[in-house]
Amino acid sequence: MKNDLTCAVVRDLLPSYVEGLTSAETNRAVDAHLSACADCAARKRAMTAPETPPEQAETVKEVDYLKKVKRRRWKWAAGAVFCTLALVAAGFAAKLFVIGTPAQEQELAVVQWSEDGGVLSLAISTPYSGTAHWGWTVEISDGVADIHARSVLVSPLFQTGGGTVEIPLEGIREVRLCGRSVWQDGVIISKEAWDLYQVKTPYLGNAPALGGIAEALGIRLKLGNYTNSLQTSEQPYDWTLEFSAPMTEARANRMNLLLTPRAVIMLALVENLDQVTWTYTDTKGAFHSRTVTVEDAMDLLREQVSYYANAEEAASCGPVLPDSVKDCAETPADLQRLLTTICCDPIND
Repeated sequence: MKNDLTCAVVRDLLPSYVEGLTSAETNRAVDAHLSACADCAARKRAMTAPETPPEQAETVKEVDYLKKVKRRRWKWAAGAVFCTLALVAAGFAAKLFVIGTPAQEQELAVVQWSEDGGVLSLAISTPYSGTAHWGWTVEISDGVADIHARSVLVSPLFQTGGGTVEIPLEGIREVRLCGRSVWQDGVIISKEAWDLYQVKTPYLGNAPALGGIAEALGIRLKLGNYTNSLQTSEQPYDWTLEFSAPMTEARANRMNLLLTPRAVIMLALVENLDQVTWTYTDTKGAFHSRTVTVEDAMDLLREQVSYYANAEEAASCGPVLPDSVKDCAETPADLQRLLTTICCDPIND
């Protein structure tokens, strides 16, 4: 047999060749071809490779299958975790930037207002630059209109911290902003007036209420430390503020200037309080005491109302002389009129 066998002839001979059934001459011819032809040599190696026992082959298949299942489960688990995290992140973002929370009264303030044609227009803002508000609604019940909104973080979706709300005033006696009174009987009520109204008390012996009044008036913040002394055993019932640090004449003058209108407010907010006293020593050690009684408070109010009656701003301030200083805290509007009449801004003066 010649040694120029074609690939087709060799492939036909390979089954007999690997079984040892071909002649020596044929074997030599096939060997010669296999040494020169990589494809036929690969076929021969495949035909002579040891067979995998059926049991081992089945085990290999099972292992391969379990590996595939395991990889698939890991992919499912990773996908599930990713989807869960994505949903949580989306929900968290929606909560912060879209849904938000009900706005609280301390984060909103009326910055401008007008009343025209029986409609009250309120421009509302917030001191917090990172907060926006949306979903402004007005709930009306028993003559009270309460403004509500949703508070969210600033985003391209909601960029402004405030808004403008218009309220027809027919049948309305009070307007509230998230529960805080901001308009009553034609008077815009400041946050300072509202905070003071919340701590009014009928009894001089109510120490927590007195502390709240003093804090809302900024007494310690503006004038320094003091101790309270209460006279409740007999009339006149007295609330004394005893300042411990020696005072210069200039500081004492400032204290008298600030405490006189605040004493009027204290007399209005504590129903059974008859007088407010403050004491101090000067830098030379001399003791000083000053008292504002209910009668003194009324004299101050008469003086202020008389001034406003002849001033151009009387129409906008609208001071009204009450029968008693105790009438000046009957409602938030009454208390706001008192603050306006005695020119007292507890925070900024």
